[in-house]
Amino acid sequence: MTWLVSTSLRLRVLVLALSVVLIVVGVRSLSTAPLDVFPEFAPPLVEIRTEAPGLSTEEVESLISMPLENVLNGTPGVKIIRSKSVLGLSSVVLIFEQGSDLIRARQLVQERLAKEAHLLPAIAHAPVMLAPLSSTSRLMKFGVTSAKGSPRRSVTR
Repeated sequence: MTWLVSTSLRLRVLVLALSVVLIVVGVRSLSTAPLDVFPEFAPPLVEIRTEAPGLSTEEVESLISMPLENVLNGTPGVKIIRSKSVLGLSSVVLIFEQGSDLIRARQLVQERLAKEAHLLPAIAHAPVMLAPLSSTSRLMKFGVTSAKGSPRRSVTR
């Protein structure tokens, strides 16, 4: 440690020049750094909803949800397939491996749906892939403030 400090003091112009170079490189690379305010922490997922008006929950499960699960099973990168069937509506969610490309995953799912959608009953509408959502998109932030110039007031009163 003594050697490092004494050498730095002897070569202070070189140390100063290196620090300026590092600061310039850091500032220039800051503009291209892949930073996000809210980083994505949830794995990519694709949700497919299919309406089937007039079908019971059991019919939706057997005629729509199960065939869609079978068609989508084996899609590259799929970790988990979940489905939920309610009166007249089927929802199938595919959760992909962490780090998978969401655009590619959606393309693979869309290709499989387009190829096999004709096998669904005629009463069912075409399967719809929902728009991608980030894990923080469902958060809502509210701010309550007093008017300018007025005294501050409590939110609870």
